[in-house]
Amino acid sequence: MFAQKIISWLEQLEDPRNPLLGPNIKILFLFGIWQTGDTKLRNKLFNIIHVSTAFFVLSQFIDLYKQRNDFNKALNNLSLTSIGLICCTKCFSYVLRQPQWQKLAANISEEELIQIKFGNEKVIKKMEQYKLYARVVSYLYWGLVLMTNVVLIGTPMLKLLISETYRQNIKNGKEEYPQIMSCWFPFDYNKMPGFVYSSVVQIFMALQGSGVLAGHDANAISIMTFMKGQMQILKEKCANIFEVKENEDPKEVLNRIKECCRHHSFLLQQSELFESLLSPVMFLYLMICSMAICCSVVQFSSDEATATQKLWAVQYTIAQIAQLFLFCWHGNEVFTESIVVDQGVYASDWWRGDLRQRRLVLLLAGKLNRPILYTAGPFSNLTVPTFISIMKGSYSFFTLFSQMQEAN
Repeated sequence: MFAQKIISWLEQLEDPRNPLLGPNIKILFLFGIWQTGDTKLRNKLFNIIHVSTAFFVLSQFIDLYKQRNDFNKALNNLSLTSIGLICCTKCFSYVLRQPQWQKLAANISEEELIQIKFGNEKVIKKMEQYKLYARVVSYLYWGLVLMTNVVLIGTPMLKLLISETYRQNIKNGKEEYPQIMSCWFPFDYNKMPGFVYSSVVQIFMALQGSGVLAGHDANAISIMTFMKGQMQILKEKCANIFEVKENEDPKEVLNRIKECCRHHSFLLQQSELFESLLSPVMFLYLMICSMAICCSVVQFSSDEATATQKLWAVQYTIAQIAQLFLFCWHGNEVFTESIVVDQGVYASDWWRGDLRQRRLVLLLAGKLNRPILYTAGPFSNLTVPTFISIMKGSYSFFTLFSQMQEAN
């Protein structure tokens, strides 16, 4: 019964106007970073929330500075502050560059609707395959973000609820009230009712931030999946250029060549637009993620860290590695597919064409020989080697820290 309700809810996210990106757009709209012209009041309210989120992250940096002498608390705060900074960056990336994101989504949906209307069985089958893949990855990623959020909110509250000794120590002034996220408030949040007010704000910010994170990342991964799937479709189109049917007009071969050129130009245009939107955000994300993973590993290995802090460090590290891997893996998949798409031309019966057709096919092969490589700023590429390099760097940092602890 519960599973059926979840499936029913997920089916409601589908949008026939956006065959691939329907659920992603609805999640982005739910958390206020996909804004339409007919919801101006709603947009203003969410923009106030987004600005408030930025001030909340600033308060986390203030608290981080205050806790600079407490190593474990500072590490815990740093991991949470980095999440807040990443969420703010991704949030404002959508809000400030809303026309570009909407144009990209509209172009992708329009291309898919045209292909569905054309009715080619092989193309529709390939579209269904990458659509299903995008759904599975998106839903699993949303589940991971939800689980991380539950651990973040539930762990400190669970300690307060189940430990009578802890509650008594709070009453006696020996312990402080547990905070979901380390941040600064202009009131005393270690006493009632300040603790309740701060908890409500922190829970709301955690839910909003996780929603923004889940929506942004799942949408980006779905777009990468679209690029990969469409290049596979283009490769198949190229292989079928000289597939002559009975009583077919000879000009149909030229039409297929034109369609392959148009399709490839479309993919290049959308990739360049997507790259311009994603690259600055991923540049900041890779730097913060590398630092955050190192800090989490150090915190977990520290003898002074509490069980709660170690639990959070494990969950946070897993989530960060999974998030980083998804971006690098799918970026690598797009790159790999882009460098073999021209093989479709050589797999065709090009030798059956006349001189003009063979010249055009040769030009098409040269046009297709253009790799698509997504970057994270000017220094890193979203590829599997980049992911491995970050993991190696984190392990080297952990090894160095362990040796320093043994020496002391």
